[in-house]
Amino acid sequence: MGRRSVPQGLSPRALPRFFVSPAVLEARVLPDEIAHQVRHVLRLRSGDWICLLDGTGGVFLAMLDDDTRIADLHPSTLETELPFRITVLQSFVRSEKAETVVRLCVQGGAAALSFAPSNRSVVHWDAQKQARYATRWQKIAQEEAELACRAYLPRVRLFDNWRHAFVSLPRPVFVLDEWEGALLLKQRCRRMPLPSTLSLVVGPEGGFSPAERDWMAAQPETYAASLGARVLRTEHAAFYALAQIATLWE
Repeated sequence: MGRRSVPQGLSPRALPRFFVSPAVLEARVLPDEIAHQVRHVLRLRSGDWICLLDGTGGVFLAMLDDDTRIADLHPSTLETELPFRITVLQSFVRSEKAETVVRLCVQGGAAALSFAPSNRSVVHWDAQKQARYATRWQKIAQEEAELACRAYLPRVRLFDNWRHAFVSLPRPVFVLDEWEGALLLKQRCRRMPLPSTLSLVVGPEGGFSPAERDWMAAQPETYAASLGARVLRTEHAAFYALAQIATLWE
């Protein structure tokens, strides 16, 4: 059977999108969970098209042979990523707020998300609970990345220690906080060339302690950045910053 041509004008943005492993692309057999969604939720049949993503930038248009098999694959492209990688570090917040952080930041274009306990975090989780949340939030990140038409799958990590999480961040680091000398985020961005990486740091509901501010201010390539006149909820701050950055540099 010859290679099938892609219908003219068919775009990944117009198709159901799923992240899959390289093994799935090689075998051309959909995992059970995706096959169930294709068959019973989306009601797709042989000859319909979907988009498969490998999580590292690979984009493929796939025509279904039946409920589980792929008849043909065609490489494609998505231009939906920000022009540089942004990592978000969020202080531990209640799980429902953390889920909001994951959903909004993935939609906003963050390449990676980390969570760690700061001094004023209202929750502290043991290793078992952290592992459970990490699995759940990674799944949410995948769902949101598929919805947002992301070519890359953002990774979610949980740390036990705030300082360990902070020093692992790509530089420069913008701490979304109002300590002395903070510039508006837009002003801070306009003073620097287009970076290759950037990190955004968000504190808990009660803000950072004075000791945390002093320690972070002493770290290399770390700057305080203000989001403007209004005060945002902690779970909305990083998304608001991502939107400003996209407006300036995307």
